[in-house]
Amino acid sequence: MDTIELAKVGNYTVEKKYNLTYEAFAEKHLFANYPVVLGDACKDWKAKEKFTTQFFKEKYGDREVWIEGKTFKLADYIDLMETANEDNPAPYPCKLQIDRNYPELIPDVSPRFKYAMPDWCHSKLMPKKFLGHADTLEIFFGSPGGMFPYVHYDYLCLHAYITQIQGYKEFTVIPPHQTEFVYPVKENLWVSEIPNIYNIDYEKFPKAKQLTPITFTVGPGETLFIPCGWWHTAKSLTPTISIAQDSLNQSNFDQFQKEVEMSLNKRSSFKSKLAKIYLNKMIRLMKTLDKKGIRV
Repeated sequence: MDTIELAKVGNYTVEKKYNLTYEAFAEKHLFANYPVVLGDACKDWKAKEKFTTQFFKEKYGDREVWIEGKTFKLADYIDLMETANEDNPAPYPCKLQIDRNYPELIPDVSPRFKYAMPDWCHSKLMPKKFLGHADTLEIFFGSPGGMFPYVHYDYLCLHAYITQIQGYKEFTVIPPHQTEFVYPVKENLWVSEIPNIYNIDYEKFPKAKQLTPITFTVGPGETLFIPCGWWHTAKSLTPTISIAQDSLNQSNFDQFQKEVEMSLNKRSSFKSKLAKIYLNKMIRLMKTLDKKGIRV
C-alpha cells in the first residue's frame, strides 16, 4: 500500500492511498468513520475515458438541466463551464441523476468498487420510502470557482464516494463532533446555516471559530470517501466532471435509522415506530446475508 499525506489539521490527517485492501479500508475508514482518498478505486471504470465534455455534448446536449433557478441545455452549460473562470464561475451544481434519468450510463461506472460494498440502498429489502429523495448515483459538472451552495453531510447519514473523472476539485471536510459549530438548519439538520465556509461571518456564527476544517485537492481517477455525518463542501479548481455515489451498510445503519425515524416522526409517530421495528429486523437479516455473501 502506498500512502500520501494530503492535509493535516490538529489531530486529523487526510491521506491518499493506493492498493488498499478492503480489510484495511473497513478497519481504518469504513467502521472508523474516517475519510480517505482512494487513488485507484475506479481503475476498472469505462467512464474514466468515456465521460468527456464532448461525449455529453454529443450524446445529451439537448437535455435540459435546472441550476440555480435557471434552465440550460446541457451543451450550453458545458460551453459555459469550459469558458468560465474563478472570478466568474458557471452556476453550480449541474447534476444528472444516473439511476433515475440516465440508467444506460450505469455500466460505465461499474463494477461498483469494493470499497463501496456492501450497499443496502438498492436492496430489495429496503423500502424506497425510507430513502426519501436521496439521490445515490449522480454526475456533477462544474467550472473553475464553482462551489457547492452549502455545507452539509449526505442526506440520511449515507456514506459518500466522490470520484473525479475530469479536473481538480478542492474539498473541505469537518468532523461530526463539530456539528454544533456549523449551525444545522432546524428543518434540515444535515444542512448548515453557514452560506460560505471560506468566508464565515463570525459575528453571526460565533461558534464557527471553533471549527477545524480540513481542505485538500482530489484529481482525476481519485475517489474521496466521506463517511456518514462528516460535513463537507467542494469547489472546482478547473472544469470538472465527478461521479457521486452513496452507500448504506452495517457501518452507518444506526445513524441512518435515526434519521429515517426522525423524518417519519414529523408526519406520524406511528409510522416512525413501525419503521423502527422493520429496520431492527432488517439489519439482523442483512448482517446474516452479508456473512454468507448473499446480495438481495
